Amino acid sequence: MSIIARSEATPHRPSGYVWRSQQRATPAPTFAPGDERERVTALSRSIAVAALEVLQGTRPAQQLARWTTQAIVDKLRRRADLMQQRRLLEPAGAPVHAAHQHSEVLRQRVCHVDDGIYEVALVVRDDARTRAVVLRVERPERAWRITVLDIG
Repeated sequence: MSIIARSEATPHRPSGYVWRSQQRATPAPTFAPGDERERVTALSRSIAVAALEVLQGTRPAQQLARWTTQAIVDKLRRRADLMQQRRLLEPAGAPVHAAHQHSEVLRQRVCHVDDGIYEVALVVRDDARTRAVVLRVERPERAWRITVLDIG
């Protein structure tokens, strides 16, 4: 009995199915510049809002480890701890308690720097103030990764 690389469609196997043992290693996919920009735009918007949620204390910093570097996760964790300490010292109505809550991206600019490298600037408003968030997004292999994240 031989294994067929391409076969007819069956209820359990779509047409053109290739067995794993017969698949070849494929290089990183190439995307059209428009597709790439859309992916970077969506990723950077999500990560920026998630980073602000970390600072607010509603999201653990480790959740961003998949898309960022460990240095960014550690930096966010330290800053979130400092924000929490400050909240404990301030009275209940102080602006520090409203910081990073209900974050909304007002504007976003995505700049293509080089192949697989983008820099993104966002203007984000929360209940306390409006701030800037900048990111550097890189794709060294198959996945996008945030290598720089600064929150103003």
